[in-house]
Order: sequence, then structure tokens, then C-alpha cells
Amino acid sequence: MAGRPRRREGVGWKTGRYLPALLWHLQRRGGGGRGAVVSVRTRDVCGVDRRCGMAVRELMMSLVEKGLARRHKRGVYLIEREALEEVLSALREWI
Repeated sequence: MAGRPRRREGVGWKTGRYLPALLWHLQRRGGGGRGAVVSVRTRDVCGVDRRCGMAVRELMMSLVEKGLARRHKRGVYLIEREALEEVLSALREWI
């Protein structure tokens, strides 16, 4: 099937649409900031777009399952600054 996109491992194609936004947000927030963790708020990445919010939630929960991030509270995830490069490489694999 030539016109059909191939399925990514671990990430659905609808979720993968919003993956570049998450990558850009992490690259912008991760470089040279203060503190030991980088916080990812779905509202900061997506604004009020609910589809994007659910997609970012799925992406972040897959990172939580891998042990690369933690869920702080609803819509807020924390990533250790030391593990940020590993998280970025995992997200780049999914693209």
C-alpha cells in the first residue's frame, strides 16, 4: 500500500503528528536552564488544543513507562536534566 504511512513502533500516527512540537519544546527548555529537572506542561506545548494535549500525554506516558520521565500531577511531567539527552534521542527515534 503505497499511500498509507507506515506505523511507528510505540507511537501511533495521530500521536506522532504532535511529536515535533514536544521535541521543539524540550530543546528550547532543556538548554542551559536552572534546576535539576525540566518540567513539561501540556498546556505550554499545545495551548488549548485538546487533541494535541492527549497526544502529548500519550508520548509522555510512554516515556514514564521507560523510566525517563515522571508524572508530577495532571498535565505536568518532570524530566531529570541529566536524562534529557536520552529522552531527546528516544523521541527522535519515534519520528
